[in-house]
Amino acid sequence: MILRLEVLQSPNAGAGVLSEIFSFYIPVGRGTAFDGEIDAICTALSQLQCHLEKFTRAVILCDSRAGLLAIVSNNNPKTQDILDCRYHLETWHHLKKL
Repeated sequence: MILRLEVLQSPNAGAGVLSEIFSFYIPVGRGTAFDGEIDAICTALSQLQCHLEKFTRAVILCDSRAGLLAIVSNNNPKTQDILDCRYHLETWHHLKKL
């Protein structure tokens, strides 16, 4: 099964993830929608660790490209969360799950 991770931004600086396995919403508080998107992607990637047997591959779908571009960019990361996302992506890439 291919797992779709849909990252949706909220106008009040938060983001959520919907999938067949789990769903959640992360309020960021005083951060930006970009911060919420990064947090949601990072949390979703870390949650996949608990569900390895439930999918063959995962696909991240996002309504904004900014967070995804920041994560896959070769530039120095602006936050620790972006660095954490890169680590999770690398892990899933080596497991051939992403």
